[in-house]
Amino acid sequence: MVNSLGGYAMRVPSRAFSRLARTTRFIAASLSLGAVTEFLASSPAQAVEVESGTFSVVSEIGDPVGGGYPYAYTDGEGSADAMHAGWSDDGNRLTVIVLGANGDRWDVVMGAEYGKQLAPGTYTDAADTPTLGAPRLDVSGTFYGCESEGSFTIDRMVLGPRGYVEALDASFEQHCVGHEPGLTGQVHLTNPPPPAELALGVGLADSGTVGADGVPTVHGTVTCTEPVNVLVNGRIDQVVTKGSLATASYYTRVDCTPGTPAAWTATGTTNGGVPFERGNATVEFKAQAPDPVYGHTVVTDLGTSDVSLRRS
Repeated sequence: MVNSLGGYAMRVPSRAFSRLARTTRFIAASLSLGAVTEFLASSPAQAVEVESGTFSVVSEIGDPVGGGYPYAYTDGEGSADAMHAGWSDDGNRLTVIVLGANGDRWDVVMGAEYGKQLAPGTYTDAADTPTLGAPRLDVSGTFYGCESEGSFTIDRMVLGPRGYVEALDASFEQHCVGHEPGLTGQVHLTNPPPPAELALGVGLADSGTVGADGVPTVHGTVTCTEPVNVLVNGRIDQVVTKGSLATASYYTRVDCTPGTPAAWTATGTTNGGVPFERGNATVEFKAQAPDPVYGHTVVTDLGTSDVSLRRS
């Protein structure tokens, strides 16, 4: 890593906005695409830390964003710098976030024209808030971003599922509107092939219990392809002797480890005041857990099965 803004005093240009000067080392797994702030709106659904990458910027004297300094960062084994990358759900734009060990932060958003997929190539007449039919480029530094225009070239881009970026080689040039001096930069990153998404399975035993208080208990197992904490929930219905409908909802959590089914047991919370009895009941069940890599919630299909309740 080379250089930071240090003690350099710079004026905020017209229509420039303040950026966070420091962030934590780790970016939250989920960056909402629908948030109202411009920063979150330009961020990918999931920004994953890069295994190996470099990011460099050369700022000309008079450029408000970089202050006329060169910058260089490396993410990899033994490096204290960090790079994160992700692409939007619609495939329109890609975001790279750089966190320097000294507290520097850079955000780069490269996007195709509205409604189009981002692909390798050169994009000219780009802007931070582009008009319809123009591509997007938004480069902001530790303290500043600006109303800007520029161009970028993507030489190589390999994308995986859920915003995962396997490889990227790109360069960019940006000028704040009203300022001839600008900045140029390059980003190169490499990740392993994308990990498989989390898969869950859930099963329900064909027998359960009902207590003297008329409260039912059901049980089953869950399976997973990654270590996760799984939420199991559902509904229990039973037509009792007098023709009334007994209903209950239930939920429980269980830690799951790949390769070994994890047992779960849940006691229902009755609704409506009708107690359960011995006999058959209809049980709905499903399981869900957050994917530890991609951040989205994986939910199994809703299952329905008959369960024989016996007195506990």
